[in-house]
Amino acid sequence: MRTPARAGIVAGLAALPLFAAAGAGAAEIDSVTPRAAPLRDSMGPMNAWVNARIREGVERANERDGACDADALYEQVRRAISFPFIGHRIAEELNEAEALDRRRVRFGESIYRDLGVFDAVSVHLKDLSAVIRLDDHLVGVDKLGHFFVEGWSYFEIAHRDRKGIATAMEWGERSERTYFGLHTTAIYSYADLSVNFEGLRFWLRLLGAERDPLERGYGFNRPYVTCSKRFVWFGKPRWRVRRRVKLSDYVTGAWDEGVNCSRYRNAEIAALVSQRIREREREDAADYQCPIEPGACVRAQARYGPHAPRLLHPRCAGVDVPPRPWWKLW
Repeated sequence: MRTPARAGIVAGLAALPLFAAAGAGAAEIDSVTPRAAPLRDSMGPMNAWVNARIREGVERANERDGACDADALYEQVRRAISFPFIGHRIAEELNEAEALDRRRVRFGESIYRDLGVFDAVSVHLKDLSAVIRLDDHLVGVDKLGHFFVEGWSYFEIAHRDRKGIATAMEWGERSERTYFGLHTTAIYSYADLSVNFEGLRFWLRLLGAERDPLERGYGFNRPYVTCSKRFVWFGKPRWRVRRRVKLSDYVTGAWDEGVNCSRYRNAEIAALVSQRIREREREDAADYQCPIEPGACVRAQARYGPHAPRLLHPRCAGVDVPPRPWWKLW
């Protein structure tokens, strides 16, 4: 099953020129330049934003359907999050959100400023998205677009089409090699892939559709929304929000492109970006060589387990995990 949003994007990108593809969804951030700027934690406002959108979607679904139709619920939650359901639209809204303490670096001041229009057409057309702090992680607002929109695509492929998580991840990798990455921004973002995967987890949890792929042990998947009657024996079944979403369940250091490094279309582009990063290091008297926080890579390796090689840049996936203390070996 394919939603019109994703089907339209994929079909359009196959038929339209590169400039049109660049306008469809690709976005980028500079994760290095803002690192010296103090940013307040935006986790609280973002949690409020997400939960308000989910409640709005639940209310709309209840108005349009009285039998707890799952398709209607998914559709209305997506519409409440963003209409049309496009990741860059979410990023643009959050770029202007006054509740978020954000830093937006313009292209001409960024580490990508030496890239020509044919190197990174999307970045030239749309400029860069803002960066915010979520807990201790520096995250681009474009990642929230990936979390919901590409996460939904993963959910469709893996769960609704029953093709499995591996096939969904292949779709994400292909998009980074083409219209969401190397063809439009010159950047293959492993951070985007990590966020897509976490978005899959969110959509699986919304109604408890399937076991969380990162779930450990024998715990069960507690949904955010359930269907129930107001009273046990009578009343109309309605969708009800049972628990709040906490983005801290999903946001990790792997969302930070300064930790989960990106790769570039070719060595020339990589050299241009690396030179600007070294200049920023001298200006800030800091070390910005990726991964900037190796400990976050260690935690991401443990989190993602067998999925880690596909979600983490080789430099991040290759950070040595410290040996376990002897008392934790058994």
